[in-house]
Amino acid sequence: MNETLRNIAPLFEGMDKRNHAFKRETYADTFQSYREENGGFFRELDRALAAGQQEELSWELAGAVTGYVKETLGAVREKRRREAAQLNYNMFMAVYFLPAILEGKQNGAKELADSICAKWAETFPGNRIQSADFATIQSGFRTKMCYITTAVCKSLHKPEDCRELELLRGYRDGYLMRHGGAALVEEYYDIAPTIVKRINKLPDAEREYRYLWERYLKPCVAAIENGEPEVCGGTYTEMVEELKRKYVATAERTGGSGVCRRK
Repeated sequence: MNETLRNIAPLFEGMDKRNHAFKRETYADTFQSYREENGGFFRELDRALAAGQQEELSWELAGAVTGYVKETLGAVREKRRREAAQLNYNMFMAVYFLPAILEGKQNGAKELADSICAKWAETFPGNRIQSADFATIQSGFRTKMCYITTAVCKSLHKPEDCRELELLRGYRDGYLMRHGGAALVEEYYDIAPTIVKRINKLPDAEREYRYLWERYLKPCVAAIENGEPEVCGGTYTEMVEELKRKYVATAERTGGSGVCRRK
């Protein structure tokens, strides 16, 4: 692996600012500028993959990236700030660094990204990240993906087209948007991706998702079926507010970033 691919530090410059720009309105431009500003690195990476060096890269690049982040986190003495910084790195890797690798469309890029994810989970226990390309992430914003409900249904082994999920999507984009809930829905779109990432890093993530299902989503479904959309609206609002307190406000108080804020 050449010297360009060993120079990891510049890839993380401006991380906080870019994580704050992970919003529907700003993500595309921020992602493109990230790849352009680090064009030398990613062009060299694309050439190495085209030359069939995927196995070597999987070993060396994964080690270089995790080694750099581990050293940086080790310099943060306060536990709460270190944990917040870890979440910040998790998010940056998932929405900028790994998608930038995949953007080159080279054979072996997906395998390389997955190798980095595996090394990340090994180096930082309890902090799993997944690789997804830019188009997939951006399409989530364009289609207003129901992040939290989808994550809950997946944890319960329900298909993405399950009846409950379709009911809740229809309620959200129909009744709620037409009856004064537009601001709440827009806020939800901004914060939900970060909330899901934070829940997924919990050792008892499945228990948290089941709690959300039993406490909020299941009653919402019942209210919709019973012709009581206003009841569902109150429950939906309570869920968003609780999730904000637990997974957004807490990170802000402890100095964390990677929070998707409204403008």
